[in-house]
Amino acid sequence: MDSITETNRDDTRVAYKDLREWIEALEEAGQLCRVTRQVDWKFELGSVLRRTWDVLGDSSPALLFENIKDYPAPGPSSLFTGAFRSWYRSAMMLGLDPKKVNRGEIMQMLKRRITEKDGHIPPRLVETGPVKDNIITGDDIDLEMFPTPHWHERDGQRLFGSFGSVFTKDHDTGWVNVGIYRMAILDKDELGIQLDPANQHIGDHYYKKLLDDEPMEVAVVIGHEPALSFMSCIPTVDKVSEIDIAGAIRGEAIEVVKCETVDLQVPANAEIVIEGTIHPKERKMEGPMGEYTGYYGNVAGPKPVMRVKCITHRNNPIFRGTLEGHPVNEDHMALALGYSCFAWDYLERAGIKGVVDVAMPLDSCGYGTIVVSIKPMMEAHADVVASALWGSKIHTYAIKHVIVVDEDIDPWNTEMVNWSIIWRTRASEDIKISKNHHGSRLDPSIPPEEKGFQDRVLIDATRPYHWAPRTIWTSEPQGKGIPLKFPPTTRPSTQTALDINKNWDQYGIQGTKDYIGLPTGMMKHWWSDEEIKKVMSLKVMP
Repeated sequence: MDSITETNRDDTRVAYKDLREWIEALEEAGQLCRVTRQVDWKFELGSVLRRTWDVLGDSSPALLFENIKDYPAPGPSSLFTGAFRSWYRSAMMLGLDPKKVNRGEIMQMLKRRITEKDGHIPPRLVETGPVKDNIITGDDIDLEMFPTPHWHERDGQRLFGSFGSVFTKDHDTGWVNVGIYRMAILDKDELGIQLDPANQHIGDHYYKKLLDDEPMEVAVVIGHEPALSFMSCIPTVDKVSEIDIAGAIRGEAIEVVKCETVDLQVPANAEIVIEGTIHPKERKMEGPMGEYTGYYGNVAGPKPVMRVKCITHRNNPIFRGTLEGHPVNEDHMALALGYSCFAWDYLERAGIKGVVDVAMPLDSCGYGTIVVSIKPMMEAHADVVASALWGSKIHTYAIKHVIVVDEDIDPWNTEMVNWSIIWRTRASEDIKISKNHHGSRLDPSIPPEEKGFQDRVLIDATRPYHWAPRTIWTSEPQGKGIPLKFPPTTRPSTQTALDINKNWDQYGIQGTKDYIGLPTGMMKHWWSDEEIKKVMSLKVMP
């Protein structure tokens, strides 16, 4: 795999052919660990992955388990996970230089790939591909032929669909949706699936079939190139096909082949494809499962059932899965980026002005809290932002809390956000609670008999827009310049700061080799010449 080139960031794209080429690229970049010690698919594998994420955090490598109990090679014998538990690897997927970009730039690149529809690249149909190496039908179907983990000891079943892309199609319009939905093994040829007819794009297809009392055709793709894998787990405002957006991310069309038993097309270079149907009125008990909140929010319950008609797979296929639970998980990282893109796009379409940046913090699982940085342009600007977001389709399982900050606050920097909340918020005016909104059924703070409702909170951590300027606060030191509405900060904003930047190397100050926590300060970006000059020119308030 060629290394990422130093070209214009908007034009740099990397088309990984398949999961195996992605794994090869990660290994070359020092981002992969091969686990050769035998691990038990039942509980042990999930616990090894959990300890990796909990202890190593952002330095966690992607993992390839190559020695799984009961699954000897050749044949289905390995499992790949953790690719997106990393800002670094997400940047690689987008064709960015991971050593030179920040989280906001990664998100904004993804947002452009999603929203600039002229750049979407539809898939290209080919005659056949490696996913057709083996075709299994009838009594030979057995979902347990693959090393599917039983991730947690409290989980009700083995979770087959944890990072698999589920393809469905609206046969009236041809629109194909690709998403990730929880799928548990119920029997050798049955999967229980968790989906929401009201708030997910798969639900639009499902609801049509419910009205017609007909089965919905489904293909579950396990293990493919990273762009589609990433796009499968994030929402979009429009009913676009994630496979077209994946083409835009790669700069090349994804090659697809026709399924054997359903009218769908799937990636030709995929590792595994499960074909079948879901009848909208059939239910079987599924769960409980460790959820994205880090809790067991629901008890076992009746779920729709996918009846498997055919399995196709490559020789020696690599299973792709991921672990749910407390933060930070692989999907938390992907959803933090994806939901941020969705929210910003939604705010723009709603006509909300002044949005500077949007972030879904990882410590709230990439779902629960959204931080919006704005340049305030009117009274109660934060209220308008919150009202718009709580009217979007993702409000039922995300954005429980909305925090709005000024344009000088990096919403991805939790420390800066907390600083803003404590010193720019007057609780009696700026913290507003909306009771009994429709919300996530998985929220552990809600008692079981009240599931489906949440209280929502807006924290307006912006400087008070309605205050009058005061001469005691001025834009320049020593009472010079123009009066300000709010006390100035101590951020660098003078020629002295620019001179220190110019001569910094001469001071001989270096960071320590050993440290606990991050090797950067929370206000690091304030010390760029550009940021200092912005304050000096009042493009940003001091």
